[in-house]
Amino acid sequence: MKVVKFMNILVILYIIIVFFIFSCKENNVVNKLDKINYNETRIIFPDTVYLNESNNGWIHYKNDLDTLTTKFNDLEKLRFLYFEYFLTNNPSDNNNEIRKMITDTFVAKNNRIIPLYDIKFDKLGINYFNGIITDEVIIANGGVLKNGKKGDRILTNEIRLIHPVYVKKR
Repeated sequence: MKVVKFMNILVILYIIIVFFIFSCKENNVVNKLDKINYNETRIIFPDTVYLNESNNGWIHYKNDLDTLTTKFNDLEKLRFLYFEYFLTNNPSDNNNEIRKMITDTFVAKNNRIIPLYDIKFDKLGINYFNGIITDEVIIANGGVLKNGKKGDRILTNEIRLIHPVYVKKR
């Protein structure tokens, strides 16, 4: 009798283990939108800096507009990529407010890198890079005007970027 109970317990335990093995299978389904959209923005900048000292870094950037052109000197598809920002103690979500407060602009070196240089923080504590990356492609004769003639087409992507930085005394 004890052997039968023990066997029943082993069978139930075996069924439970098999159930968990098959139910925990990793789902490898890839969303089609994930394949199409490959935007990526990373800021490479120290998270802790000293008060009033110069700091450098860069923004690593990838965007869907790279599928149109990766060059900045193509006259058929002109591309502009820049980061407008200001430094603040409080991050803001309002794009109109940010545009009024912008203090500086960095222009991209290529379609992947926006250099940041000579950044100085003048307030102790948590400060923020608060700004907008603008990526724009102007395609010559890529659109149709209201009168039916060909005209330039402008495609613009704007990406909000907020990066916290802790500022301390040396």
